[in-house]
Amino acid sequence: MTVLETVMDWTEPFTAGLRRDVPLAPFTTVGLGGPARWFFEPADAVEVAAFLRAARAAGVRTLVLGAGANLLVADGGVDAAVIHPARLDRIEIDGDRVRAGAGVSLTELIARTTDAGLGGLETLAGIPAQIGGAIAMNAGGRWGSISRSTVEVELATSDGRVETAPAEALRFSYRKAAIPPGAVVTGATFRLVPGDRRELKKAAGRILKEKNAAQPTTGANFGCAFVNPEGASAGKLVEAAGLKGTVRGGARVSPLHGNFVENLGSASADDVRGLLEMIEKTVFERFGVRLEREVRCWP
Repeated sequence: MTVLETVMDWTEPFTAGLRRDVPLAPFTTVGLGGPARWFFEPADAVEVAAFLRAARAAGVRTLVLGAGANLLVADGGVDAAVIHPARLDRIEIDGDRVRAGAGVSLTELIARTTDAGLGGLETLAGIPAQIGGAIAMNAGGRWGSISRSTVEVELATSDGRVETAPAEALRFSYRKAAIPPGAVVTGATFRLVPGDRRELKKAAGRILKEKNAAQPTTGANFGCAFVNPEGASAGKLVEAAGLKGTVRGGARVSPLHGNFVENLGSASADDVRGLLEMIEKTVFERFGVRLEREVRCWP
């Protein structure tokens, strides 16, 4: 059997949700990225697990793409199978417990839970994420993190199983969760607190208003590009280094907030990568602080 025949064989069970050579730029908030060799939109967690097992057996690299924030895809794309969980979009509310699929947007989940008079997630208003990515990076901000309300997480594993892990097993920390190697988040369950619907809506609105006043809300960017160092603000370090407004090719450090890197419309992935490296180098030379990226780079 040839290599091509092997590849065709492993993808055969997944043709309903599988496409080839799909450009990834439209799926990222910064609007950059070449094609993925395979692009898979699974119907459910069982299909995710089966796909992971088949890809592993074929020696094919798998990557997961959610809302596409904090992601820089190379201009030449990625020789990998990209899993996009958009169809894992169910929300189930049962008393104070809420289950959401990995493809549910955080914005939609906040709207649904506050409509139901359930609080705990409104503190995450304005974060551009789907539930899978939000869990994997413990999304949050000054008002709280998603791990505060998480009770269990559903995972598809690379050996073809779907299992549920208690939140404690993921050892959530700042912008991190201990997802088992090769596993993919396919859903999560939250325990929320009953509250007044109108007050919860107001709280989410206040947080969103504060963010919109301090951060760029138009144009293409990642959201925050760097993790805040312990006891410091990445954005303020970038500003103190004199880098706000700095342009490289078609990429720019936001003049409004130093922790945002923008695509001005003509940027390449190399422009953005070079600007991120310039920021890291300058901040380290000026302050001795090594910034850690929130932005992931493919490949």
